[in-house]
Amino acid sequence: MDDGATKDRPEFKDLTLYDVESGEPFIFTAKEQEFYWKQGFTNVPKYTPERRKIKRLEREAGKPSYNIKCKDCNKVGRIYQEPVNSKLIYCEDCFAKAWKGDYVQVPEVPLPEQLKSKTQPA
Repeated sequence: MDDGATKDRPEFKDLTLYDVESGEPFIFTAKEQEFYWKQGFTNVPKYTPERRKIKRLEREAGKPSYNIKCKDCNKVGRIYQEPVNSKLIYCEDCFAKAWKGDYVQVPEVPLPEQLKSKTQPA
C-alpha cells in the first residue's frame, strides 16, 4: 500500500564506483544515495569516502569554526561563519518548524552594536 510519501522516491541499491584519482573501487551505499537524493545532489561521488574526508579536512584547514547549539532542541553543530547572535541559532529541523509558523513568534532581539551602525540610517 502506497502512502504517497515514497511515491517519487527512487529505489536505492549499493553501487560499486571507482575513485577518479586512484581507480580504487568503493561502495556507494543505498543509505548514501538516499542522503544525496534528499539533498538534491545530482552527481555521484568521484572519490572514496576516505579521500572525500581528507579533501574536506584540507578545505576546512585554517578556517575558524564555531560550535553552536540549537535554541530549541539543544542539538549541537559547527558552522564556519561567526554567528551574529548565538542565542538565535536553530538546527535545520527547528528552523523549518519556525519558518512554517509552528512555533510562537520569535521575539525581536536587539542587534549587536557593530551591526546597528550598518543597518540604521545616519
